[in-house]
Amino acid sequence: MSRPGPTAAPADPAALQVLLRQCVHCGLCLGTCATYLATGDETLSPRGRLLLLGEALAAAGTGDPDAWPRCLPPDTRRALELCLGCRACATACPSGVPFALFEAALAAAVRPDPPLLRLVRPERLPWLRRLGGAAESVLRRLLGTRWRERLARWPLGGARLARLLGSRPAAPDDRALAALLDRRTGLRTAAWNGPAPVPARRRAVLFRGCADAGLLPAAQARLVRLLRAAGFAVTAPADQVCCGALDAHGGRPAAAQRYRRRNLAALATACGDGAPLVVQAAGCGLELRHYPEPVGSAVSDAVALLADADLPPLRRVPLTVAIHDPCHARHGQGLAAAPRRLLGRLPGVTVVEPADPEVCCGSGGPYALLHPAFSAVMGRRKARELAALGADVVVTSNPGCLGQLRDALAREAPELPVILLTDLVWYAALPAAGEGDGSGG
Repeated sequence: MSRPGPTAAPADPAALQVLLRQCVHCGLCLGTCATYLATGDETLSPRGRLLLLGEALAAAGTGDPDAWPRCLPPDTRRALELCLGCRACATACPSGVPFALFEAALAAAVRPDPPLLRLVRPERLPWLRRLGGAAESVLRRLLGTRWRERLARWPLGGARLARLLGSRPAAPDDRALAALLDRRTGLRTAAWNGPAPVPARRRAVLFRGCADAGLLPAAQARLVRLLRAAGFAVTAPADQVCCGALDAHGGRPAAAQRYRRRNLAALATACGDGAPLVVQAAGCGLELRHYPEPVGSAVSDAVALLADADLPPLRRVPLTVAIHDPCHARHGQGLAAAPRRLLGRLPGVTVVEPADPEVCCGSGGPYALLHPAFSAVMGRRKARELAALGADVVVTSNPGCLGQLRDALAREAPELPVILLTDLVWYAALPAAGEGDGSGG
């Protein structure tokens, strides 16, 4: 989720004290907090963090509003810094405690990024996809199937490097995805270059995004074909750039603002006539919703759009599908019903859910690199829950969650694949053997 950078201005202490008084210490947030569930330490829960924040504000007094972050005790700073920013507590809170409290705490506590995180820049993501895939293949040959654990034991950043490579979002090409799901369903796909477009009935603007375009280009291309098969004329303005979330998460607000200005210039005209701005990554969608008009109100999550669209004919896909909600979608944008509605439109699909779908998987933007051990514990907890459901495949709708679950399932249930939900819909829209042209595309 969105983690304010260390340069963000802390909120005024008096205003924070007013917000703190909304918390009635009921503890209903504890069961939704991934860091608390992973550790059992209440200082790493929303209620515990708010108590620590209140103590820090009281000790600082009402003088210089910039003074209290500098005076945070080390244990308090650590507890605040380990907040994922997933917003699950704000969704669960019966008193309406605003997430602004945690944003202020994160802004005060987050330290400068480790050098490895500086490699994860929007323009470098295509290189991370190519080099990361090659590095993973080499490590697998040298260190075996448990290369993640062995690399994590290396000194001088081995744990962060293992997280960077192991939790790298990845999606197979068309042929490999069809083959993967054919094995799971027992079907035989005739061709994987569809579904075929239909005459356009309305227009849609595609937000390419750095993560989708750079790390998941095959999945983004499948989404475009799916939209065209649903009657959308899809355009993608050439001058658009990263939404700015990576820089906002990584403590580079000035760079995030530069991206925002460039995107507003590139997208405003295209979105100005009511066309939806289709966003495949839930994290980008949350960031873009905070853009000024006309862009902010035009944002349409790809899953939510497809849930109500005129989909192409869908074949029966006999799969048990476990669903994972990205926090950016469920808590940030209130999109819990849409993915289930879309899955309900796929013939033959049975949906199963973990006991606590509101709990974060531990990805949290740069969190996996900032706190690799904590992130891995939370990811493996989520992976065990998903694996216990007996599903054939796991679906999600955010690159960070895709990579986090891919890494965790490789450790806990390596036979269980995780894919994007839009990729499953694409597969359902392909012709079965005997229905296509047999060319194999």
